[in-house]
Amino acid sequence: MQTLEIGDEKRKVMVVDDFLENPEDLVAFSKSAKFAPWPMAAERKGYPGVRTAAPDNHAAFIMDRIDPLIREQFDIPLSSELKIHQETLNLITVPEEELGPLQRAPHFDTSNPALFAVLLYLCDESHGGTGFYQHKSTGYESITPERCEHYLDCCYYEFNKYRRPKKYCSESDDLFSRIGFVSAKFNRLVVYRGVMLHSANILSEKSISFCPDTGRLTANLFVTYD
Repeated sequence: MQTLEIGDEKRKVMVVDDFLENPEDLVAFSKSAKFAPWPMAAERKGYPGVRTAAPDNHAAFIMDRIDPLIREQFDIPLSSELKIHQETLNLITVPEEELGPLQRAPHFDTSNPALFAVLLYLCDESHGGTGFYQHKSTGYESITPERCEHYLDCCYYEFNKYRRPKKYCSESDDLFSRIGFVSAKFNRLVVYRGVMLHSANILSEKSISFCPDTGRLTANLFVTYD
């Protein structure tokens, strides 16, 4: 396990390799599962791909193993209650020319600092990884409740004034600086707070696929500690 400190804010990102004993079982499950578009897909918002429910007890199994490490690394007291909000398997499927404006920029999952994203890669390093960003005009690297309105106002102005290219974001550009990166690796688990500005970074059209065997397959959880 390693813990990275990202950017000026030194937000932690936890990385655990070789996490599951049999990750191939999740790939096999996904091959027989029925995937469907994420909510807001028709509006070209949200995750640019499809999802299916993870196997029963998948999230509980993951969190039984990782909960003590998260509490230790992120200084979460034992009195804080763990709650699981979502457990899905996901594939990026939207071609770059069909991306909506918000899908071409870094995003944050929530302004609630108690929410964590738990991402398990079921694909290799040829599928890029996850980038973390700083918004240049505000200097924000994470969007907390007190920053949220100001940040969204700035983005509304900037996204309308500067048309972003129709491609998945990766390196730094006029509006965002990439300040951290975690490469994809089969059976690599990544944990970070959902307030961090981040984006899937892909390297080629190979990652835009409906095929679990060859596409950018990930298992994702959102959890909170309240």
